[in-house]
Amino acid sequence: MVTTEAALIGALLDEHHLPETNGRMAVCRRCGAPTEGPHGVHHIPNEGRLARSSQWLDAQSRMRNAERARGSLKR
Repeated sequence: MVTTEAALIGALLDEHHLPETNGRMAVCRRCGAPTEGPHGVHHIPNEGRLARSSQWLDAQSRMRNAERARGSLKR
């Protein structure tokens, strides 16, 4: 059973990127979050990885903001 928080983080990861698996393991190579299967279509982070997945999303957001700021300075 997936908790509400896990479903929310999974949806945010799905919104950010499609799961990238190697076809044998149900883990996204890009963010490390578990997926629904080896050919996963959705991220399904487990309770033990919610904090890590949330931190990964925060870091991606900060990197994107920094890239935008650098881009606006170059113009």
